[in-house]
Parts: sequence; structure tokens; C-alpha cells
Amino acid sequence: MMHRVDIRYSPETMRESAEVLRDTYRFALPKRVPVILGIEARYILHERGGTFAEYFSDVRTQFVHQLENFKWRVEHIPDDAFAEPVVTVSPDFQNVVNASGCGCEIYWQEDETPQSTPRLSTVEEMVGYTLPPWQTTLWGKKLEWYSVMKELAADADVRLNGERIPVRVVLSIGGDSPFMSAVDLAGFHFYEWLLQAERECMRFLGIIADRYVEVETHYRKVTGRSLNDGLNYSDDSAQVISPAVYRKFCIPIAERLYGMFGCDRFDGRLMHLCGRNVHLHDALKDLRITMLHGYGSANKPGEMLTLAGKAILQGDIDPMTLFRGNELEIESEARDVLETLAPFGGIVLGDGYNVVPGTRLESLAMLKRVSGEFGRPVRQNPFLERH
Repeated sequence: MMHRVDIRYSPETMRESAEVLRDTYRFALPKRVPVILGIEARYILHERGGTFAEYFSDVRTQFVHQLENFKWRVEHIPDDAFAEPVVTVSPDFQNVVNASGCGCEIYWQEDETPQSTPRLSTVEEMVGYTLPPWQTTLWGKKLEWYSVMKELAADADVRLNGERIPVRVVLSIGGDSPFMSAVDLAGFHFYEWLLQAERECMRFLGIIADRYVEVETHYRKVTGRSLNDGLNYSDDSAQVISPAVYRKFCIPIAERLYGMFGCDRFDGRLMHLCGRNVHLHDALKDLRITMLHGYGSANKPGEMLTLAGKAILQGDIDPMTLFRGNELEIESEARDVLETLAPFGGIVLGDGYNVVPGTRLESLAMLKRVSGEFGRPVRQNPFLERH
């Protein structure tokens, strides 16, 4: 046996989480708004006393860390993320995978997430740049680790309340968009080039998108996943550009990738967009995104109405409020989201995004408590009913 993990969790709590999430993803009004927090490896490793150096050291070590991280999250984090008896793991190199795939050097750290290093400083360098063979980058390493993790998963013994449950291994290129990779490669220069060298930037984004399609298509062939099974996408680096520039450079690339890999399910056209993104909501609506998840607390609940009732909205609570705010401050933010947005349906209360290491569990637990006290939302406008 490779590794054994024993998880203790209430079956009733799991069933309730599954119920409120199911209703929410159908835009029905659940008996309480579900809560899903952005609990990433950086938070759990800190709580468990692990380091990123250990986590990235080899595939077996990371696999064991992910199993133990999963157990710790289920047993300690008071939210609705654990809604089915399945453990999901994947090769994880945090948010530098696509940057590496496009040729960035990666700076690895002992106790923090890795960072990418820009390598282009002129338009001429961008025009003459050739992407490396993806097999030599973290995209290739993810594929290698996926094969090993599949073998490890078959030999692992993970139990929920004494009953063995499956360990599912998944593989994708990751959500960071071609625009994000272009910014990783060129840094702040790329924003200047959008205005100075429009045609060259368009071409460069197209080349990166071609490589994304090549790698993700290969991944899905290896894993047996359907091409149009959904896409998790992120445009974090685009939050600072205008709606017009976003529509010109980002929308065509996103539409191409969503068209190839997305679908109409609630998780089919996922978008993650940190920071203040209200100015891009009309464009996101035109993209027909099905979920905006982990969206930033810089967007006030009343500013989310363009997407309310049209896409699942998950996020909005300021991570710093959870980290250092008092009970009244946390409750106030949570109630503002619930009172403003919950009547539209499709609301998941969470942070935006992600939970700061060292945040007290008591502070995190308050979101589910406030949601429970708020209870079932009341749809105030009958014309908002979805059929």
C-alpha cells in the first residue's frame, strides 16, 4: 500500500452541501447560500507545517502532501467544498505552469509560491521569439507526474469514515490565459505594446493560443476527457486594461478556447478574474461565461448586477477582512453580499481570492454561520425566475 489516509466527516453535512450546491448551480434558491473558500496549498501547507520546497521535491512527496492536505481541509475548513466522496489530486506547480510552457524561467522558493521571470523587453524580441518544445517545460513535467500519480492513486488507501473512496487524478494546462502568459513573458512592456504594436501583439497572442490548444488537446486525449468538457480560464493580468482593449485582444482568444473546450454546464465556461473587474462585466456576459469564481473583493456586491442571475458568482469577501477583521466586520461583508445578490440565485459565498495563511478558522467559520442565519433567499422580482 502506497499511503493510507483516514478522513472523518459527517455524511449529513456532505449531503447538505451537495443539496445547496445543486440548487445554486441550477439558479434555484437553496435553503442557505453555500460557502466555498479559496483554500490553496499555501494555506494548508502553512497550517500543517509543510513547505513548498518539500511539496515540489518529487511526485510521490507531492502526492502524499495532496492527500494529507485534502484530509486537513475536509476536517478543518467549515465550508461546502466536500460534497461528494471523492478525492481529487493533480500535478501542481501553482500559477507558473503556462508561463514555463511559453519559455519563462521559474524562480522556486522555500516557503512561498514560485514566480516566473520575464524574458522579452522589445517588440523585435517578441516578433522573433519562438516558443520552446512544450515537453521540455512544466507542461511536460505535468504529463510525466500525471502518469506516476495515476499509479500511486491506484495503490493509495483513502477512507471516509472507514469506507474506501476513490482518488481521482486530473490533468489540464491550468487556467492562466494566453494574455497572462504574454504578460509573464514581457512584463509591463506588453501593456505598452498593445498600443504601439497592435498587429504584432495580436499575432503573438495567437501563437500562444495555438500552443495552448495543442497541449490541452493532447492532455485530454491522454486522460480520455472530452474536448468540450469545460474550461477553467483566468484573465487576471487583463484587469487593468480598458473594455475596448479587452474586447480587441482578449475576447477573440477566450472565445476560441471556450469554443473548443467549454460547454454550457455551470462549470463549462469558468472565468477567474482577480482585482477590480467591473468594467469588463459586459464583455464577460457576451462571452457567455457560466461562472465567475474567486472574483475580487474590490468589486462591491451592488456592482455585480450585470452578471447576477446570468452566471454563478463565487467570491467577494475580502481575504484581509477574514485575516485581521473582527466579527462585526466579517459579518457585515457577508450580509452585504447575501442581501444584494442572493435573491438573484447562483451565489456562492467565498473570499476573493485566496485565504491568507494564518487566517483563524473561527473567522472562516463565520461565513457559513452568517449564511445559515440568513437562510433561504427570497426572489424579489418574479421576472428573474429562470425556466
